[in-house]
Amino acid sequence: MTGDRGSASTRRNVLRAGALAGVGALSGCIGAGATTGRELTIGYQPYYAEAWSAVVIKNAGLAEEFLPSGYSVKNWDSALQGSIVGTRMISGKNQVGYTGDMPTITAIANDSTPISVVGLAGYSEGQQCSLAVRPTGSGVTNVQQMDGRDAAVTTGSCTHRFYLNVVEQTGVQPNLVDNSIGNILAEIRQGSLPVGFGWEPNMARTVYQEDAAEYFISGSEFDTGDAAGIIMPDSLIENDREAAIGWLKAELRAKEIMANDHERTLDLVAEEGDLATYDRDVLRSCLYESLRLDPSTNRLELITDYAAVPQANRLMTQQGPRFLQEQGAISALPADSRYKPGLTKTAADELGVGTGLDRFGGSNGSSGSNGSNSSAAGANASTSGDGR
Repeated sequence: MTGDRGSASTRRNVLRAGALAGVGALSGCIGAGATTGRELTIGYQPYYAEAWSAVVIKNAGLAEEFLPSGYSVKNWDSALQGSIVGTRMISGKNQVGYTGDMPTITAIANDSTPISVVGLAGYSEGQQCSLAVRPTGSGVTNVQQMDGRDAAVTTGSCTHRFYLNVVEQTGVQPNLVDNSIGNILAEIRQGSLPVGFGWEPNMARTVYQEDAAEYFISGSEFDTGDAAGIIMPDSLIENDREAAIGWLKAELRAKEIMANDHERTLDLVAEEGDLATYDRDVLRSCLYESLRLDPSTNRLELITDYAAVPQANRLMTQQGPRFLQEQGAISALPADSRYKPGLTKTAADELGVGTGLDRFGGSNGSSGSNGSNSSAAGANASTSGDGR
């Protein structure tokens, strides 16, 4: 198996290395975080379903609709991991970024370039970035059987926090393997890796499209939620405030589409070149279908204003930062000034919409494929088979 192995006792050092990779090399850049005139570069992750609102904005032309006159998107800067987006923003290369919860907190905790989290692309009760799969037909049937076996995770990702929570809550001692999500799932397909941790849509593709894996555990079993943050440098917020608010209006409109028009949403996501080989049913599953493991838990909550939803607010402002500090991934908790949910509230007020779970800024209902905004969390189109 490829990747770096080590005992679970070394996991904290690996977390620190993963979370901070690349940040130190850029911490001395002159002018880091400054805007690049009236053209914006957007850092986003097509291979991260919890942040697909960015894909909807891109392919529905919502940036052009809501950015002030004179502003435009110069480039959509794709990344495989949120830590890459954060690093690019620290160096001044991205003006808006979509990052997992842990890379979001690492970015706003940096002491070189002032960066703030202004909203969320999404939130889930451990159904997006807190997942583990096992090979189809695996003999690993419960968490205790992970003890002494290889378990792979991409360090520095939101999934890594889930892995550490599982280890600490259960007392199991797997052999930690640090690897990319692509290599993890390649070895799951080969049957050479007992358990792989990862995020959507990669997991759903391996389970449903390739029939090579089964969902094993999720964050809801371990009280581990996850989120995708929207980050901006303070230079943009302060110098181009109307552009920042305009972007968040586009984000809220994307959420409206995602909540109320499932089929159009899937059309827009399917337009993304990086997702061309993903079956439509896989895309649908990631957004709208509850897992068989957790039939009463929504796949994705379309939250933008994290301050309006207590569990999301706790994750971003308390649980996540304290966890990262305890693990040594950040040296100090982010300052209160690094949290700016008021921008989302301003955008929502100007649009005349709400931002709580009772509006399109909240739950999508995980209602299957009918395109409605049902609140019946258990009404899902589960795929047959154990763990799917």
